[in-house]
Amino acid sequence: MEANLCLMAGYESSSSSQVSSLSSKDKNDYYQLLHDFEELHSEANKIVVMNNRLKGLNSWLENKFSQLESEAINLKTNFKHLEMIYSNLVNCSKKTVGYKTL
Repeated sequence: MEANLCLMAGYESSSSSQVSSLSSKDKNDYYQLLHDFEELHSEANKIVVMNNRLKGLNSWLENKFSQLESEAINLKTNFKHLEMIYSNLVNCSKKTVGYKTL
């Protein structure tokens, strides 16, 4: 296998010490890459968890916003209705007061 690694890398070596050192370097590179990958994978998993929490929070906030928006529309409608009732009562009382004075 060590010889195959040398051939794949484009090296021709006759000494086994060169093959051993290359193989050792490749192993170190592999373990370094594996370590770096595991760190990135761990960080990616943390980000996925955080992203899912934020998606849930965003969904809750969107629903809450819709509820509050509907409530605001209902309150505006109720307020306009009460204004009309008040206006009618004021107009009726003016007419009644005016009628009694005649």
